Formats: sequence, C-alpha cells, structure tokens
Amino acid sequence: MHKNNLSTGRLLFIVLVIVFFWVAVNHLNETKEIFSVLIEGKWYWVTLAVLCQLIFYPFYARFVEFVFNIFKVDFKYNKILPIYIASKFTDIVLPIATVGKIAIFVRNGKKNDITPINIGIGMAFTQIIDLIAFVSLSLIIIYFLYLFGEPRTYLLITSLILAVIVISFTALVVATSKSNKPFTNTFKWIAKKVARIAGQKRIDFDEVRSIFNEVAKDLDAGGKKIWPAFGIGVCTHLINIITLGLIYLAFSPNFNILAVLATYIAGLLFTVISITPQGVGVAETIMVTTLHSFGMDLSVSAVITMAYRGLLYWLPLFPGFYFFSHLEFKTPERSLPVIPST
Repeated sequence: MHKNNLSTGRLLFIVLVIVFFWVAVNHLNETKEIFSVLIEGKWYWVTLAVLCQLIFYPFYARFVEFVFNIFKVDFKYNKILPIYIASKFTDIVLPIATVGKIAIFVRNGKKNDITPINIGIGMAFTQIIDLIAFVSLSLIIIYFLYLFGEPRTYLLITSLILAVIVISFTALVVATSKSNKPFTNTFKWIAKKVARIAGQKRIDFDEVRSIFNEVAKDLDAGGKKIWPAFGIGVCTHLINIITLGLIYLAFSPNFNILAVLATYIAGLLFTVISITPQGVGVAETIMVTTLHSFGMDLSVSAVITMAYRGLLYWLPLFPGFYFFSHLEFKTPERSLPVIPST
C-alpha cells in the first residue's frame, strides 16, 4: 500500500515536472520580457516592489498559521512557508489553483502527521477568510471610486457576485459543521475529488463528521480570533496594493491612487473568477483596460500590468518549482528544505 501511494506521488510529480518545463519553454520569451520591463523601470521603485513581495510571503505564511491555530491545526510557520512558496508553482500549472494549493498542503501535512481532513479544513477557512477580506476591501474601494466620480460598474457587479458566492459558501460550510445530518452527495463528491488529488484514496465520512463537529466547537471557542485573522488577511492585500503602487511609480510620472486601487481590484477579481490558471490572459486584459480608462496610455498600461503580474505570478513559478520538487522528495525523517522561524 505504501509503495502504491509512493508511486502515485512520484507519478504526479513527474507529470507536474513535464508541465513545468512545458510552461517554462512556452513562456520563456514572456519571462525574458518581464525581466527587461522591470529593468527599464526606475530601479528604486522596482526594488521596493520586490522587497514588498519578499515581505508578503512570510507575512502570508503567518496568516495561514494564525488561521490554523483557530482550528487547533498544529502546523508551524517554518513548515508552512516552503509549502506556500511551492504552491505558487501549482497555482500556474494546475487548472484550478485553489484546489492545487489545498492539495499540496494536504500532501505535506500528512508527512507531518496531520490528518488530511484537518489541514483541508484549515486551508479551506484560510481561503474563505482571505476572500472575505478581499471582497470587503473591494466594496470599500468601489465606494470611494463612486465617491470621487470614477465609477466602474463592471467592478461593482463582479464584486457583488463574488460576495454572494463567498457568503453562500461560508454559510454552507458553517451550517454543515453545526449540523448532525448526513453529508449530501455533492459534498461527498467534492471531498473525494480533493482527497484524490492529495493522494488519499478513501475517506471515512464518519470521521469527517466528527471533525466537522470539532470545527463547530472551534468556531464557537475561537470566534474572537476570526476578526484578527480577517485583519491580517486585509493586510496581505494591502501589501500587494503597495506593490502595484510602486510598480505604477516606476513607469508613470503621474501617480493616481484611484487607478491603482481600481486596477488591483479588477486584476484580482478576474484572477479569482477566471477559468484560466491565475486568470492568465483575462486578468491582464482587464487590468490594462482599467488603467487605460483612467487616461493612461495603452503601452504604459500594458507595461505596468506585465511588470506587476510577472512579479506576483510568473517569476515565483521558478522558486515555487524548486520548493515543490524538494517537498515531493521529502520524507518524515528527512526534512528538506526548512526555513528558520523569524
């Protein structure tokens, strides 16, 4: 049984390696162009933008650890950080980024004696709180856009649709946790699909029910910690907004905070709802369109978008692959690599 699980994991790793090289080769020119674009910007603003992203990764890892603690998932920062960096690789090569992120956490959680269900629930609530923070921030920003006479109706409609989806899903998860009724067939189907991606062949739904009951207790006991987690989630988005603002300053002589805020919301909204991995093609188009709608030249809009998206999504593909490959060959007795806690 152990050999079968091992071979399945290695097979998945080999497939993803092939996909990595396919993506890397197909986007080689784009990667070179991103580097050349970043070099052409004012180096001090670009350097600050890169530093913002270097801060973002450990900050987001702390955010994940904080949410895990609410649900008593004992997964430490120094183990979360390399897994999160590795997830930047799966975000690009897998069609559904969120599933890939949860799956890689589940796979590596098992190596640290954390049950797939526990870490899956922890990651699910991390994603939920992250989305709620983003939706809240986006609605506030859209309000200010209307207040200053720069309405963007498409952003309002899309944000409201996403808000309804997130609230409905959150309510479903919480209701499922607090209910003693049998799981629906839809829930079981989704759970089996996620478990299969994570290398788990069978699910004991009686165990799942008991864990969900524990989740309900954790929500009741740790409810006060939800708001700090929400605040940390908002801060992760503020770091990325600052990054976009710095990229904006690197390539444009005139700074427009409303353009930066609207473009960030537009880019992330269409990254979340797009059917392509990380919104590739869709998010870039909407970001360029949004910047151009504020009177910016199309060529400058494209450069800012390429630099920002490249810094956030394409360039992390390579360190993500490095950490992913090491984590896939890691055994519980031999830990590679470990990032010291700060």
